[in-house]
Amino acid sequence: MIGLIGINHNTAPVEVRQQFALSPAEASAFVDGLVQMGQILGAIVLSTCNRIEVYFEHEGSDPAIAEKISERLRTFKKIDYPATQYVYSHRGEEVTLHLFRLAAGLESMVVGETQILGQLKDAFRQANDNSQSTSMLSRLFHKAFETAKIIRTEFIVSSTPISAGSAAVEMMDGLQGVERDMPVLILGAGQMAETILSALRAKGYSQVKMYNRTRERAAKMAALHGISYYCEGELHKALAASRLIFVTTSALTPIVTRNEMSARDRDVFLFDMSVPRNIEPEVSDLPFTHVYTIDDLKRENLGQDVQALDHIAIERCISEKAKEFSSWVEASQLRGIIGRIQSVSKMLLEKELNNLPSAIPAEQKSLIEEHDEHFRITLSTAVIAALKEITSDGRNMKHADAINALCRAIEKREA
Repeated sequence: MIGLIGINHNTAPVEVRQQFALSPAEASAFVDGLVQMGQILGAIVLSTCNRIEVYFEHEGSDPAIAEKISERLRTFKKIDYPATQYVYSHRGEEVTLHLFRLAAGLESMVVGETQILGQLKDAFRQANDNSQSTSMLSRLFHKAFETAKIIRTEFIVSSTPISAGSAAVEMMDGLQGVERDMPVLILGAGQMAETILSALRAKGYSQVKMYNRTRERAAKMAALHGISYYCEGELHKALAASRLIFVTTSALTPIVTRNEMSARDRDVFLFDMSVPRNIEPEVSDLPFTHVYTIDDLKRENLGQDVQALDHIAIERCISEKAKEFSSWVEASQLRGIIGRIQSVSKMLLEKELNNLPSAIPAEQKSLIEEHDEHFRITLSTAVIAALKEITSDGRNMKHADAINALCRAIEKREA
């Protein structure tokens, strides 16, 4: 059974999301802890500026499994207040529909944004690299990528690629006091930084520089785009020289602090794309300093006017692809139970054969083994036929847990 727990921009403000955010190393450690619980077979963690989601596969049908995982996340992040009001959960086909919509950009704060697909692929890649995914989760994510490609190709959610980064540029460009000839600074050298740089150039901003702590990475990106850069030891200087600042770094603690920001005698505008926040909240208290976060995009409704050519057709496509995945899951579960039934029956009969008196003549023993094998096949065939009947060929798996539990109990007792 697959499940999902999550927190996103609709359920929690950035101040809460940043407390739940997981770095790649934290995500890996968290999943290791989940697997050690005993019920969890594997998990994939997605942690972005707008959401933290844990996709997992588990044994059995424990109705409290999502609650256990969300509580474990709260404990893992050392959060000392109840978080149930911020957490949502899905199971079974609900997970599939949610993930397919998410991959297509339909669940994003900026509807139709393209960056989420890359973030999902990164999360999937990390889980695979750490051997933390499962065959079912892998199939689920591949199907999500396939569905997103079809939707973007055939239905065109947006006429041009958009993202939270380009929406942030759009928002800042519209603020009173922001001018396109003012000095601009981008902190960070990742995909978000490149998106923002492209959006700024499209708007006509000409004085753009970048900062990255690592000189080599800063120089590489700056050379690629023909801009100047700052690196480690020059953050204070870079901030002092800039009036429009985009922070796209992924530090676990703020790097733009009140102490780093010089006193200003004219307006400076900052946008913090990071979760956890990489601009110290106290920076907002400085004179002439205006700080915005990712949640301001939601308040401005930027990107919400993006229209799909045919919403009904898109939802129909997602529903059809979700049903295809559900059919695969049902068949996979049925194959798994059939294999377990065959394994248990073989184990029991082999045990009986091993208990035969050693004095039995070889010819008689061979005959008994032949009949036992025939009986095993007859028994397995009858049970499997009955299984297919009561599950409607795998379409109704409500009895699957009981059959699996029965087989596990036999294996444990006879081991």
